[in-house]
Amino acid sequence: MGGGGDFHMWFGGSDRGKKPPSVVVYRRLLRFSAPYKWNLVVAGVMLLASTALGLVWPQIVRFVLDEGLNNASLLDLLIGVLIIVLLVRSAIDGARGFLMAYTGERVIFDLRVAIVRHLHSLSLAFFNERKSGELLSHVTSDATIVHSVVTQQILSVLGQVLTLVGGIVVIFLMNWRLALLTLVVAPPIALIGRYLGSRIRNISRAAQDAQAEAVGVLQESLAEMRTVQAFTREPYEVGRFEERLQKYFVQAIKRSRLGNTMFPLIGFLGFASSIVVLWYGGHQVAAGEATAGEIVAFLLYMGQVSGPVGGLAGQWAAIQEAFGAADRLFALLDTNPSVVEKPDAIELPVGPAEIVFDHVSFKYDTPPSFRLGAGATPDGANGGGERGLRFLRRERPTTTDASDGGLPAEVVMRRATRDNPLVLIDVSARIEPGSTTALVGPSGAGKTTFVNLIGRFYDPVQGAIRLDGFDLRNVTLRSLREKIAVVPQEPILFAATIRENIRYGRLEAIDAEIQAAAAAANALEFVDRLPNGLDTLVGERGVKLSVGQRQRVAIARAILRDAPILLLDEATSSLDNESEFLVQQALTRLEKGRTTIVIAHRLTTVERADKILVLERGRIVEEGTHAELLAKSGLYRRLYERLFLKKEEETEPVAT
Repeated sequence: MGGGGDFHMWFGGSDRGKKPPSVVVYRRLLRFSAPYKWNLVVAGVMLLASTALGLVWPQIVRFVLDEGLNNASLLDLLIGVLIIVLLVRSAIDGARGFLMAYTGERVIFDLRVAIVRHLHSLSLAFFNERKSGELLSHVTSDATIVHSVVTQQILSVLGQVLTLVGGIVVIFLMNWRLALLTLVVAPPIALIGRYLGSRIRNISRAAQDAQAEAVGVLQESLAEMRTVQAFTREPYEVGRFEERLQKYFVQAIKRSRLGNTMFPLIGFLGFASSIVVLWYGGHQVAAGEATAGEIVAFLLYMGQVSGPVGGLAGQWAAIQEAFGAADRLFALLDTNPSVVEKPDAIELPVGPAEIVFDHVSFKYDTPPSFRLGAGATPDGANGGGERGLRFLRRERPTTTDASDGGLPAEVVMRRATRDNPLVLIDVSARIEPGSTTALVGPSGAGKTTFVNLIGRFYDPVQGAIRLDGFDLRNVTLRSLREKIAVVPQEPILFAATIRENIRYGRLEAIDAEIQAAAAAANALEFVDRLPNGLDTLVGERGVKLSVGQRQRVAIARAILRDAPILLLDEATSSLDNESEFLVQQALTRLEKGRTTIVIAHRLTTVERADKILVLERGRIVEEGTHAELLAKSGLYRRLYERLFLKKEEETEPVAT
């Protein structure tokens, strides 16, 4: 996984890391506050009232010192007024704080939902390039950093600006000479805040990227703990996490060093202005040009002025840190799916499911940080691609729907194959409604890609795929995928109950339908033996169930979906004979009346298939029934003799 540079390159271009305009970023952030504008208006009115009261009470202190000390009744009145003013201000500040806390939580809620909704709208190619831990960091840490800026920070900054302006006006009216002396420190404070704040922003963005990498590594190792422990790689995984965390630590220390340089420096300048007031004001009192009450009130106003100056500098650093997180969020939100539904896309009608591949070619456009080894292809020529419907891969597809500009097909093909080899080359096939088609071929031949294209998880670079006569690019993704049920070779279940995992096929299904689907999938054979039956928790990724049990739950889910198309990757090679029999029996029930495309691993599958497509290096080299292909003595016959017969012999019981 690449670092922050790769992140910004794939999330909106290399210029992302070059200080995007803060005003533009902030305007986009404020859009999330729009539904709660009246909350902000009420909080703003409270802020004005609090600021006004804050500017009043130093004058009361002035009158206490200059007049009240010589008049006991006036002193009591002034102290009473002072208490009331401070109590009212505290009540207003408390109410405003609660209102803004509520608004802030609502904003972060909306922001996180927007991020998750957008993530679910992206194509699988996007997730092939990102670690889930990194994406989780957007929803958690980045959104948390940003949300305070959207609400609390804006009113806090506004309040400090109002206090600063009001305080400056008052001190100039009180004593313009002292005011000029105190404002000498304002320019250096502003320059320090701007310079160090921008550096803090860049460092914060780098720290957030490093933290996301560390979370990604941790999430990956925890999700695959069985593999980690099986290979005794616990120290290795801890080392990987420590390495990424060290990068975050380095950036965090840089950020802390800058922050702890800026704040004390600004604080010193603020105290320096107060010392100047004491020195010069003391001389004025001694000369009879000012009263002690005026100087004390002036010092109180100085505190109100210097506080916002220092506070604004500190908040500037926090805002810059939030802008670093906002850069990442907006880069994510600006990412477009590679498979795009047309605005005028139509709904697929209910009916039979005929699938036609019309001169289809396809390639995976792999980004530099995910190049495969020499001789490997994204479909698995390196030995790993044909082990199931691996929808989540580290490949980036290329589409030409909107970018071809009407170029001739041969030009498009030359461009498409310039960097990466084609995985499917000029594939044409017709799959009859209700038939079973088996895909056969060596590893890396393109079988998995063939199946992925039917669900439009990717788009071809040339040609078209039609379902019942409709080009897949002209129909809605929902209506297409609702016609498809998938049973992968290695089914992954959610960390929920068996009932919930089966219901995932059709959320509105009632318990009786779930029970019937489980029975049809031969899942009740083991479910009835569990203490909680269908309400048994399966653990993360279904780890509490055996491979055969997980497969039967996945088959039950597909049965409940009741879709006319079934995409199946046979998964019987790792099962014992009894489990294999139960799974095969369930699959036979599932395939009835459905257009089935199966990546075949067993002899029984190819023998009963209505049609067999033999793929080699991305091309369909043979097509026909089992008997027809055996008679040709071509690639299928060689595969039949080397693979299918061998597997059958290996699974036959040994005579004793």
